[in-house]
Amino acid sequence: MNITATQHDDVSALVNINLDKADYKEKIDKTLINYAKTAQMPGFRKGKVPLSIVKRKYEAGVAFEEINKIISDALNQYITDNKLRLIGRPVPVPSNELNYEADSLQVGFEIGYEPEIEIEVEKFSATHYVVEASDKEVAKSIENMQKRFATQEAQDTITDESFVTLTINKTDEETAENEEPLQLLIGKEKFPHIFGLIQDLKMNEKKEISIQEILDSEELSKEFSLPSKITDSPDGTILVEVSDFHKAIPAEINQDLFDKVYGKDVITSEENLKERVKTELDEYFQQSADVLFVNKVIEKIVKETEVKLPEEFLVKWLIFSKEGTISEDNAREILAKEKEIIKAQIIEGMLLNSNGIQLEFEDVLQQAELMIKNQLAMYGMHDLPEEEVRKYAVEHLKDEERAQQMGKEVAMMKLKEAIMEKAQKEDQVVSHDEFQKIIKKENEANA
Repeated sequence: MNITATQHDDVSALVNINLDKADYKEKIDKTLINYAKTAQMPGFRKGKVPLSIVKRKYEAGVAFEEINKIISDALNQYITDNKLRLIGRPVPVPSNELNYEADSLQVGFEIGYEPEIEIEVEKFSATHYVVEASDKEVAKSIENMQKRFATQEAQDTITDESFVTLTINKTDEETAENEEPLQLLIGKEKFPHIFGLIQDLKMNEKKEISIQEILDSEELSKEFSLPSKITDSPDGTILVEVSDFHKAIPAEINQDLFDKVYGKDVITSEENLKERVKTELDEYFQQSADVLFVNKVIEKIVKETEVKLPEEFLVKWLIFSKEGTISEDNAREILAKEKEIIKAQIIEGMLLNSNGIQLEFEDVLQQAELMIKNQLAMYGMHDLPEEEVRKYAVEHLKDEERAQQMGKEVAMMKLKEAIMEKAQKEDQVVSHDEFQKIIKKENEANA
């Protein structure tokens, strides 16, 4: 076997693979002998079919499979040995049908690959926002903690401060008998429209509401979130019963609350609590600011780095990958639109590779755990055991699309760390509200 390459330019080549009959004949013969040992044909006992008959029936298919495997392995080895980072996939050069009985065979592949480029991240800079949580945001987070550990106080009537448990049944007798009623816990803050409908009811008092009335109101539809088994009959009604109501008394800001949230004696004063919450919020907000900084640095690198693309190869690859359903002109139009995206992907790949960034499952799992912890922290939940956080993270990653997205995030997080370390930061301190406006403006500019 002999492999030769004819360079078209710095980023594309024609690779020819020349096979001698000796490269594949022994493997074909060995496979056919193994077939004969188990072959079953009318008129012969199992394993007693003459090899000549087995060859006549199977040799062409076996030869095609073995030769293709040898060619594929040889091409992959050539790519590995020459440390080529392919763009697209190799495109086979059209040829006559392989004649496995010939003394030699030749097949060719067009390949395109990334250019050799050195990117010095240290030369690039961007604005790096240092985001600080406001006193208002710290107070809101502590308020959520107080609500989470609130105690219940019985009431005689429903007030604006009440939390009301509703039992919802469809008024259709047959449906009501065969299905479990729905339960809904509401408060005025998050369910203002439903609250307005039931605020005057007493304990165990019921109210009939038209399903069509709910469907006609975007607010009521959203708050009720009724299942289709109810909304499929818009001419009907539902019966809403007040099953319970109470007032939630927020937990006092004292040592008992500190211990419930963070563990015994970890926090010992309200000042300690505010400092801890502010640090957590700052860290949470800063993640988005760091990502913006990294994206801006990458944007500059992409804009200022010249990347030579194997354009003629990419045209051939587009036509081949679309199985000949597009013309050369169509392929060139597609390439013109996708050039900048391809360039950005190549540069990101180069940055990951040059910084030795590899992806491990444990890294992905830890990132999923961090995401869950941060989400819980926003609701004042800081004390969920590690094993529970991991359980939620594993469940999150069972979705293949989420897992792939999280993998990309981890790769970018590792790249972020490298860029954060190497690129030049132009620090600018902003509040979280100011940063949200900056992000909004960025999103509008990129829309």
